[in-house]
Amino acid sequence: MVSLLGRVPLFEGCTRLDLSRVASLSEERIYREGQVIVKAGDPGKAFYVITNGKARVVAGKTAGGRKEAELGRGEFFGELSLLDGDSRTRTVVAETPLETVRIERSEFRKLLRKEPDLAIRLLEGMARRTRKILDTPPL
Repeated sequence: MVSLLGRVPLFEGCTRLDLSRVASLSEERIYREGQVIVKAGDPGKAFYVITNGKARVVAGKTAGGRKEAELGRGEFFGELSLLDGDSRTRTVVAETPLETVRIERSEFRKLLRKEPDLAIRLLEGMARRTRKILDTPPL
């Protein structure tokens, strides 16, 4: 779990100890093919990392919306919701039987309050990612 979380850009500045603390909050969730995992407009309550299977990201609030992306093993979604709890911007549907690791926002916030250095490393990582985006010339 630690190595899986270490590949998530949100956690790129974290130490192994940080990652093990975050991993301790995770729980496995399994979804059947066609099951909606998160729906656009709903409050963001968790972050997900896919451990097996595929998911599709669709526009709108139904599983039949226009497909915008496909996610597979090691990919993730809901990182913004983990931080701000704002509403979901897309719907994510299990394209195949899907196994994920889920981290609940409320538990993650408790960890950040207890471990402020972890919160600082997350902010620094987000700042680095934002700078990369801003420094990338437009096409």
